[in-house]
Amino acid sequence: MKILLFGGQGQLGYEVMKRARDLDFEIVSPVLTEVDITDEQQVKKCVSSIKPSVVVNCAAYTAVDRAEHEQEEAFKVNRDAAGYVAEACRDSGCRMIHISTDYVFDGSLGRPLAEDDPVNPLSVYGRSKYEGEQRVLESLGREALVIRTQALFGLKGVNFVHSMLKLFPERASLKVVGDQIVSPTWAGWLAEVVLDCVRLPLAGVVHASCQGTVSWLDFARHIQELVRPFFKEPLAVIEPTTARELNRPAQRPAYSAFDTSRLTSLLGRPPISWQEGLRNYLQELGYAVQ
Repeated sequence: MKILLFGGQGQLGYEVMKRARDLDFEIVSPVLTEVDITDEQQVKKCVSSIKPSVVVNCAAYTAVDRAEHEQEEAFKVNRDAAGYVAEACRDSGCRMIHISTDYVFDGSLGRPLAEDDPVNPLSVYGRSKYEGEQRVLESLGREALVIRTQALFGLKGVNFVHSMLKLFPERASLKVVGDQIVSPTWAGWLAEVVLDCVRLPLAGVVHASCQGTVSWLDFARHIQELVRPFFKEPLAVIEPTTARELNRPAQRPAYSAFDTSRLTSLLGRPPISWQEGLRNYLQELGYAVQ
């Protein structure tokens, strides 16, 4: 089966490309200099010439805070380009899997979020991603699957775990938000889910995250507990703060953990825990954690 992958240099796309090749998928992943997905004609030409069975769109504008001041760029990538890819898939008669985010919700329900819970994005990033979802689903109907995920960490790009590992030995103390609850998700596991979804004729929206919930504060403390034996120098004291005190430009949902029961039903297995995902990731980085 041939896969056309957009965003193959990113955190999730890298893992999808690596695992697809290991599983003998035929995968093509053009870089930005080859295909700019914000250029409608380039996208259509790419899809029509490659003739994939499935297009996986991992490309996104993910600078959440910067998006508040770069709205045009965020919507150009997350909404318009997603629409161009979907239209190209419709014209070429192929399926599309599109990656989205928990930031389409406001987090006010205080419980794990199901696919049909009402959306209410709080940020430019969240709005741009939700409108991208809508364009994909409207263009392709039963030939489109939107996979929402969250709190992603992997080998490529910037993520929370990478930032903590860098800052632990550099700082005397670190303030981390304790009033935002998430399900941290290892990109390696999610890539396997994406490829399982490539094989299956799935449509609509599905929530895909590792199992379990944790605050960013307790996530940071757990990371530090696992890696402390591998540092000679003292590590930062982790101190709690709140989203209000941190006052970042973009507002985040307070509770955006996912209900993954639909994913479990579709794939016939539950997600791994965020703790297992974190251990796997740290092992990839060379930490011999148990």
